[in-house]
Amino acid sequence: MRSLEGRLQLGLAASLVILIGAVWWVGHAALHRTADAFVLSRLEHDAEGLVGALSRAADGHLELGQQRLTPVYHQPYSGHYFVIETHDGQRIRSRSLWDQDLAGRPLAPGVSDYWRAVGPEQQRLLVLGGGYRLEDGDFSLAVAEDVTPLDHALVHYERLFAAMAVGGLLLMLLVQRFVVRRAFATLIPVYRDIGRLESGETVALTEQVPSEILPLVRKLNRLLLLFTLRLERSRTAAGNLSHAIKGPLGLLRQQLLDPALSVDPQMREALIEQVERLHRLAERQLKRARLAGAGGAGLRFDPDEELPTLVRLLGRIHAPKVLDIQLDIRTSGPLDVDREDMLELLGNLLDNACKWANARVRCSLVTEGKALVFMVEDDGPGCSDTEIAEITGRGVRLDEEVSGHGLGLAIAKEIVESYRGRISFHRSDLGGLCAEVRVPTSE
Repeated sequence: MRSLEGRLQLGLAASLVILIGAVWWVGHAALHRTADAFVLSRLEHDAEGLVGALSRAADGHLELGQQRLTPVYHQPYSGHYFVIETHDGQRIRSRSLWDQDLAGRPLAPGVSDYWRAVGPEQQRLLVLGGGYRLEDGDFSLAVAEDVTPLDHALVHYERLFAAMAVGGLLLMLLVQRFVVRRAFATLIPVYRDIGRLESGETVALTEQVPSEILPLVRKLNRLLLLFTLRLERSRTAAGNLSHAIKGPLGLLRQQLLDPALSVDPQMREALIEQVERLHRLAERQLKRARLAGAGGAGLRFDPDEELPTLVRLLGRIHAPKVLDIQLDIRTSGPLDVDREDMLELLGNLLDNACKWANARVRCSLVTEGKALVFMVEDDGPGCSDTEIAEITGRGVRLDEEVSGHGLGLAIAKEIVESYRGRISFHRSDLGGLCAEVRVPTSE
């Protein structure tokens, strides 16, 4: 069971069942003992009266003064009975027993005991027995009372208690459910902030939470801040490093191209190729740093705000070429994709299109079902069918196979694959290359 509410309900229910069961068992035993003690106290009084009414006859037998007996012992099956039995076999029974008998127990003088028995007409009897001595003669006395009505009353009370206990248990579970849900409701602001964090509307979670959750929220906020700072440092370091090595790489390239340098031609060509490779890697990191811009991790991409800025930046990068970059945005509001990823994706596609375009570049964004569709077109020379087949081939490294189009498209393909999307290339209506990207969304 993974639900916290379910675990709390189960724990409380088990605890209450054990507690109510223990209370019922103790109460049941105490109630029956109290009821039996009350009846036994009356039976003791009756026994004392019976003993006081006994006397010895001239022949040694016991005689009972009937005039001293309570009338209830004369009424048949009245529920009050007694039996007196001597050690020589004499038995004196109450008239209330009528044609029935009551089994007693031979007890020594001064010894008493009580027990349950079945009496006339299936009456439930509580019997008090005791041993006595009268004028050097021993006898046993058993006095009984029908406790059937008392037992029925106790059973009724126990059933009422059980019904109230079950009702109380259900009521407490409902109250606990209400309390738990009210307690969990205090986490709704955190849940909302997580959604806002995902959409890029905030950079930290609210700390207006219960004290038990506050340490966790603070640790998450510190972790988010740490990730944001690391991202910014990594981005800045990559840009600074790429910018720093461009100068030495340019100088090295010039020296390798200097005819005065005495180097084997094949060696010179291999070294120049490696320098160019390092130069492309530096350019790639500089592009990422410039295209990503400012912003923390997790920010959503808003085309209406980001693309005009990106277009102006690309215009300055590709100056003095005059380009007409057209935007056709058919979406509204921020998209459910990462801002940095989309800036890098569209930035590289647009940069590649600007590089090869003669005068026009077109970028369109539409939503089709649960997918975002980006199309970037140019009016440049484009690619042949063979080159397009190589670009879209499975496992092809674009930066190695297709000259000129490789670097930006390689970056774009990496990003699209990370979103489990698809990128394809075909001829554009403008005459050049058209890059079409389909990225699934979680909406």
